[in-house]
Amino acid sequence: MKYAKIFVSLSLILIAAAFIGCGNGQEATPTPVATATATVSPTGQSGILSEIAGEVQVLRNGTSAWTVAVNSMKIWTGDSLQTGADGYVLVTFFDGSVMEVEADTKISVDELSIASGGSTAVRIHQTIGSTINRVENLIDSSSKYEVESPAGTAAVRGTTFGNNVERDGGILHTCVSTFKEEDGQHFVYFSNSGEGVDIPEGKTSCCWEGGVPGRPFWTDPDDNPANFTGGGGGGGSGGHPTPTSTYEPEPTPTLTPEPTPTSTSEPEPTLTPEPSPTMGQECSPGCYEYMIGNGYCDEVCYTEACSYDFGDCAYELVD
Repeated sequence: MKYAKIFVSLSLILIAAAFIGCGNGQEATPTPVATATATVSPTGQSGILSEIAGEVQVLRNGTSAWTVAVNSMKIWTGDSLQTGADGYVLVTFFDGSVMEVEADTKISVDELSIASGGSTAVRIHQTIGSTINRVENLIDSSSKYEVESPAGTAAVRGTTFGNNVERDGGILHTCVSTFKEEDGQHFVYFSNSGEGVDIPEGKTSCCWEGGVPGRPFWTDPDDNPANFTGGGGGGGSGGHPTPTSTYEPEPTPTLTPEPTPTSTSEPEPTLTPEPSPTMGQECSPGCYEYMIGNGYCDEVCYTEACSYDFGDCAYELVD
């Protein structure tokens, strides 16, 4: 029936065209026919969405309207993705690497490419929220997998790591945590403001927006060899030896000040540096924002108002 109607409509159009063409002996003016424009799909490398749960939306490159994401949907360079308070999605990129996008997270795809020589590039910008990244070993030395944020870039050549971007008091900060692997040979290079640190497996480094990454600390205190104690039952001098780690910093030597020579002159006053704009605000007396999470334990920052020095004193203020 549908095809019959189409046929009748086409016949009427042809008859009308013939009638107009013969009318008054004048040449008919051809009626312009609109040409349908095919929608061109993006080309190049992509990531495929799966295991979608809750609110997940995609913003296509060059558009302004967010659309609801569905399983098997692809995202390309220039696209953005965001999750709601209950959202979750798995993104599998063309090189086999996988990103888990947790709730309240927003990312954009800066680059997905394969060079003529075979090297691959995956660059993601994470504006806010949490992701877990599983990256296979990149054989080609020119290949890269990077997650950028306003407070640092995490680059990896093959491991699993978490990237968490939060806003605290109007300032963004990023914490990168490397998951423990069996061989203990993987790390993440975390950089910002021209400086970077290698984060070994099982450790975390944090950085404030505009700052430099702090010294890596144990994500789980139970993994810290310094917390292991010898012991053992059954008598004898046995017991498990205290394991050592090549990643632990050298202990800070205790310096004994030399005696001050007796002098009749007046002692020079101790100068207290004036806070500069780069030091940030003072969250506790004597503790400025630049001192928090800088990889060193500042006792004046070990307060609730200063987030307990952001983990720097986790193992140094132990009785």
